Amino acid sequence: MERIGIFGGSFDPPHIGHIQSAQQAAKALGLDRLLMIPAAQPPHKSGCNVSAEHRLRMLQIACGDDPMLQPSDMELRRVGPSYTYETVEAVRTAYPDAEVYLLMGSDMFLSILSWKCPERILAQATLAVFCRGDKDEKEKISQQKAALEQQGHKVCVVENDVVQISSTQMRRMLAFHCADEFLPAGVGDYILENDL
Repeated sequence: MERIGIFGGSFDPPHIGHIQSAQQAAKALGLDRLLMIPAAQPPHKSGCNVSAEHRLRMLQIACGDDPMLQPSDMELRRVGPSYTYETVEAVRTAYPDAEVYLLMGSDMFLSILSWKCPERILAQATLAVFCRGDKDEKEKISQQKAALEQQGHKVCVVENDVVQISSTQMRRMLAFHCADEFLPAGVGDYILENDL
């Protein structure tokens, strides 16, 4: 059975933490492909700093020639907020016989029951949660995982020992021209060329 991963986010901008986490999770989960999906309009944010088209292009550059990581414009083609349950259902339709894994950070995992239609996500995908190893974080993830599994849902934890940096931190570093070491090859040049 094919294993398909979904890794969504604003990717504003995509950085090495995104790429390293994606590669590490793909290997740990034995994925056949990992769809990297920028949100057109994240429902939990007021907006992104750059257009969806620029974010997709930066993500394509960031993924480079890694055959496992496949940037997708799936959410960019939809109108309105980018809801995860719609993305999971679209992937299930595109790959009806595949096992689907939804990758997410611990903060997203711990808030998933407050998302729009969480039951539709949980019914169609295994949640793959990135864990950085913090003791308090591990305990919270463990409790949520046990509660969801008691209800028949599938959850797995992926150790995440990669560079810890957020896109917000990246934007601050970019303002001071000191972000190059945290950007995948070519992304910094794209940002400069397009005055982002």
